[in-house]
Amino acid sequence: MKKVDLSVDKIDQFEGFWIVIDPVKNKITAVGKSLDEVSSLVTRPETDKRPSGTVPYSYLVPRKGEGPYILYFK
Repeated sequence: MKKVDLSVDKIDQFEGFWIVIDPVKNKITAVGKSLDEVSSLVTRPETDKRPSGTVPYSYLVPRKGEGPYILYFK
């Protein structure tokens, strides 16, 4: 995992990587090759009372030619 502080406008340079986005600052805060690498930054304990729109979230940036990813649980 690599910590960064970039605007979300530069998302295209991270094709194929997992990124962590801070919705309050509207910035990319970390980049990793797998979800496991960035999961510590997006998971939170039950005692965390921040509203859901203010918590960092992860996103897999699609490569060129790939559509958006759909998470499917079976």
